[in-house]
Amino acid sequence: MASGHKLTNVEAQRIMAILEETCNKLELLSHIPPLELPDEDQLRDELGPDVLQVMQEQSMLEQQYELVSAPQHDASAYDSNQALPDFETLDDELRHSTRVVCRMVREAPVIVERLQDISGEATPISDVMRKFLGTFIELKTQTLQKLSTSVEEEKSKEDWFLEISAREEKASQTLRQLQKEIKAEKAERERQVSARNETIQKLREELEEIKTGTVNEIKALEADTKAQEEADKTGFQSKEAALKDELAKLSAELAKRKDEDRESEEILRKRKVKYELEVENWISRYDQEVDEKEKEIAALRAIYDEEKKELTRLEDYFNQLMIEREAQLAIERKKAEELARVQAQQATLHKAATMLQKMWRGRNARRDLEKKKGGGKKGKGGKGKKKK
Repeated sequence: MASGHKLTNVEAQRIMAILEETCNKLELLSHIPPLELPDEDQLRDELGPDVLQVMQEQSMLEQQYELVSAPQHDASAYDSNQALPDFETLDDELRHSTRVVCRMVREAPVIVERLQDISGEATPISDVMRKFLGTFIELKTQTLQKLSTSVEEEKSKEDWFLEISAREEKASQTLRQLQKEIKAEKAERERQVSARNETIQKLREELEEIKTGTVNEIKALEADTKAQEEADKTGFQSKEAALKDELAKLSAELAKRKDEDRESEEILRKRKVKYELEVENWISRYDQEVDEKEKEIAALRAIYDEEKKELTRLEDYFNQLMIEREAQLAIERKKAEELARVQAQQATLHKAATMLQKMWRGRNARRDLEKKKGGGKKGKGGKGKKKK
């Protein structure tokens, strides 16, 4: 038992004795190899055939129990000519075998030392068994604390635990909400950064392609320009001679066409006057239609201004409602806090009143006891005097 905890109740002492004995047995059994035994010849030489037979039976029962207790066990995986027993029978046999092994190890502690020598380790305990032992020891310590704690201390600890649990739950909810918001914000930020990085990478690739294409185009253009200049120079010289001949012909034709153009100019001037009158008519019609459209726009603008004013009024009204709602919620929160404070005060007063009542009853009981004792002594003294 842990130091500092004294148990006065017989049942509590019995419970702790059972737990202590169970813990000792588990520590002894933890040194027994699980499921598969080491070299059997070496075990037979070190431990003897009787001990080896008991451990072999324990190992076989553990293997069968593991197969039977699996959710969907495969009996063909068990290397034996006999069929697997049912779960209840196997459970009873394994319990009995475990008690036998435990009793054998307790009566002969040298078995554990030899198993340690064979395994080559100081403490051949599996991680699962070590964790189970730690959990069982912690459970034993908590049981001792529970059994050695008074009702008042237990109630005080329970109230304190409930208060701490409520605070922790509230803090956990706040933390989960903040973590959720941070996660969403982080995901959105990462998405934006990823999109921007992809855009930047794409633009860089396009810029690189444009640079490469531009250099190639410039080189090809310079070569084409040079060849074109040579061809143009040769063609220009030949065309110049042909154009001079053609100029002479065109000059003669120009003089002829001037006379023809004077006649066509007169015809076109008349046609121009006619078209100008038509254009003025179209302009007048256009101005009229524009005025009508402007009136329609003015009417629509007036409707828009009225609807905008109504929207502003509704937004102001909604904001006022939100302010009033926040104020009402603040008042309700304040009332809830005041109610919690009053309830806490009432609980404290109730506890103090209970304590005073207990003290008062104890005082009255002691006073009555003293009166009874005083009365008894007086009676005995009087009787003695009478005998004299």
